Amino acid sequence: MAPQIQADARWVSVDAATRQAYVLSGKDRECALLSWIAQGEDREASEEFTAAARTLGISDAWERPEPPDFLAHYRRLNLDYPFLDYSVETSHEADRALMDGYAANGAPPPVTTPRPGPSTRLPEAPLPDGSPRLPDVGLLASWLTAAGRITGRRPGRHGPIVLKSSPSGGARHPTDLGVILGSGWPAPLRGSWWYDGDRHSLVRAEAGFPVTASLPLSGVAFIVSSHVERAMWRYRDVRAFRPVLIDAGHVLETLDLAVQATGWSTAWLPMPSFTGPDPILGLLLATPEPDLVEGEFPPAAQTRPAVADSEYRTNPLLSLIPRADGLYAQVHSERQRPARLTPEAVTALAYANPSTRGDRPSRPAEIRENSGASPAEVEELVAARALLPAAEAMRLWERSRPWIESSWFPSLLVHAEAAGEARTKKHRATTSAALAPPVPWSRLPAALAARRTHRAFSERPLTLGSLDALFRILATVQSEVRLSLLHPNHILETGTYRRTDHGWVRVGPAPTSDEIQRAAIGQPWTAGISAVAWLVPRTTEHDGGTWQSALIQCGRDAQRIALGLATDPSCGVFQSPALVEHLLEPLTGLGTAHDGAYLVGVGRTRATSPDAGADGGDPGAA
Repeated sequence: MAPQIQADARWVSVDAATRQAYVLSGKDRECALLSWIAQGEDREASEEFTAAARTLGISDAWERPEPPDFLAHYRRLNLDYPFLDYSVETSHEADRALMDGYAANGAPPPVTTPRPGPSTRLPEAPLPDGSPRLPDVGLLASWLTAAGRITGRRPGRHGPIVLKSSPSGGARHPTDLGVILGSGWPAPLRGSWWYDGDRHSLVRAEAGFPVTASLPLSGVAFIVSSHVERAMWRYRDVRAFRPVLIDAGHVLETLDLAVQATGWSTAWLPMPSFTGPDPILGLLLATPEPDLVEGEFPPAAQTRPAVADSEYRTNPLLSLIPRADGLYAQVHSERQRPARLTPEAVTALAYANPSTRGDRPSRPAEIRENSGASPAEVEELVAARALLPAAEAMRLWERSRPWIESSWFPSLLVHAEAAGEARTKKHRATTSAALAPPVPWSRLPAALAARRTHRAFSERPLTLGSLDALFRILATVQSEVRLSLLHPNHILETGTYRRTDHGWVRVGPAPTSDEIQRAAIGQPWTAGISAVAWLVPRTTEHDGGTWQSALIQCGRDAQRIALGLATDPSCGVFQSPALVEHLLEPLTGLGTAHDGAYLVGVGRTRATSPDAGADGGDPGAA
């Protein structure tokens, strides 16, 4: 991987098995180890290089016969990622000290994303019920209020802690909503907007969005995006992208339910893309009646051919793949086969990386002169989009900078792959009413107002009504489910169960409260819960888009559970994606080939503030 614009080296080797990263020497010109690997079967025997490749985990990669799979590498990098153990008192102190250190280097981002452009204040409007309403500003305001408005705030150690109808890890709330309104809406509302949930206003998206939709005149397209820098400030590791996707699922489910509660039909189209550094995850399309809808990407710009007076820079969205027959460049945003590299081509990519000094001219002739690459080799790098016109490449480097600085760079490449895949597919659906709602539509506003993340449980069994509601909601979730019941009840005995098409099948005994706490990285707030729904992201296709969709679906399902139980005063819900995978396996029977699970714990509440302890310094949701 190319680590950053200016560094002691141009490449970093990442070993997913050990989670070790190594800086490879060779800053402006040749990296000797990579050049040796690029020689392929013609490489000369070298004990020094062989030992280095073995230490870095590279030799294992090139000796495997299967084709390169960056997503598999990334998932392994995430598996059993080390967390602080919050059952140890000093861990809380260490976490606070870490956050204090981050704050000393810069304040956290604002609770809403600053955006230029004229704004329009929205009215106060409760969710209407009944038959579909005509498009108007009150209807739009009620949807956005339900899904994205800040409903409360209080002082925190490092800035305000905000509350919304959807939970968010560490109270970061990175999910943003955009909206596209067509000619069937009142004239002042038509066009593209961002929603500001703090000021309850629309801000004109003057540059538009990189995704759009074909809709009936009265239709509306909601863009679900994530301002990742809000999450990056708190969580600076490769695994932190997974909770961002789950967070988006929370908001998406809330928005979908709010729209359907007003009698409209919806369809979710996963369409990964980017707006600046922020990932767009897809479109929620809504129509007054069921209708055929289609999501669209603008036509991709074509790369200009190499000419003598044009500067080129290395595409940051690439990685190098060692194989038995040589070294390959994989451009993750493109649906092309990896490009075989010569030693000179490796040097050309290193040379064409941007320089903060601006002292490295990179026209094709200058790249050839400083790398030894032939004209044909440079042209092949351009054709593979490993080298890009300088202006385009620098826009990508600027987009990549937050991901690089926060140790999220592998996650950026995964989303870039998903975005490249999405451009090769058709995105069509028919809007419709979805599954049965978690609460009657008339009670949805009360559920949205009551939803909180609870952190104090009584250890008593759930009431019969709470259990009945939980099982009713679990019958509608789409993720794979394992259910652990810690108390016997009128439906099932204690134990852990797997949901099947024919009902619940027991797969093992119920975990103890201590076992659940250890699996949840020692979080004390799991103490006293009576049942755990483990939501498991499972994918039927092995690509970045379906992997992201599976995690988003876990968030959607968790929000269904939370809202379905929110108006039950005897019952509370605690949610956390921070789990230790190898401890999940004996508790749930998942095996090892998985992406963890999302814990949704349900228990009898105690007479304590449901948000006690949500200071933004814990890994749970607020």
